[in-house]
Amino acid sequence: MKNYFIISDIHGQYKAFEQILTFWDQKDVLVLLGDLIDRGPQSYEVVQKVMDLKRQYGEQVVFCKGNHEEMLLDFIENPGQKHAFYYKYGGRETMASFLRYLPVEVSELDPIDQVQIVKEKFAEELDFLNRGKLYEIAGNLLLTHAGFDSSCAAVDETPEENFLWIRQHYKNENKTPFINVFGHTPVQHIHDSNDVWISEDQKFIGIDGGCYFTGQLNGIVLSEVGKIVRIYTVTSEKAENFND
Repeated sequence: MKNYFIISDIHGQYKAFEQILTFWDQKDVLVLLGDLIDRGPQSYEVVQKVMDLKRQYGEQVVFCKGNHEEMLLDFIENPGQKHAFYYKYGGRETMASFLRYLPVEVSELDPIDQVQIVKEKFAEELDFLNRGKLYEIAGNLLLTHAGFDSSCAAVDETPEENFLWIRQHYKNENKTPFINVFGHTPVQHIHDSNDVWISEDQKFIGIDGGCYFTGQLNGIVLSEVGKIVRIYTVTSEKAENFND
């Protein structure tokens, strides 16, 4: 029986990511539920780490895209229109982390010009983020960044954007046969704690500890039938400024 080690919403907190990976048993499938980037100081390093793990372990590593990956990709394609919005929600820190790996004079350019250089120099990284899955079904588990349309009995009836952006879906009955493990919504907004949240009927599991503002990154190991094997938490430095 397979086990799945699931993490979400790292948000550029590379040290916390490295720390929680020390608990990963490589016999288990590592699943990353999006929002690798933005807000934290080392988004580029987190992306590179995930790409390295994917190259090394292949199908043992699964990456699902989050809304912040989608925001970055939209910004790269439409920097003039998306600049203020993306930078408001942590994009400035992501761009800074990429620009550190380019000649210093690039950092002195207009932000719009910087985008074109990032697009050219980091095409592989951007392509990797773009190819992230919307969801993963693993045994009895439905693994998503934000969630799904829980008013639907079939997962594939959910509009694509809901896998990335939906809120409060866990307040409705889960009509699917799956246990939905999700990030995106910091769990302190659900149960006044940063620890993993499990619904009373055990059909929803929220794991986003709000690492970028609480300092807590959660990881959960689940069997393919949905049994909780273990829960891990690590702490990192809190961000001073953030927007939901």
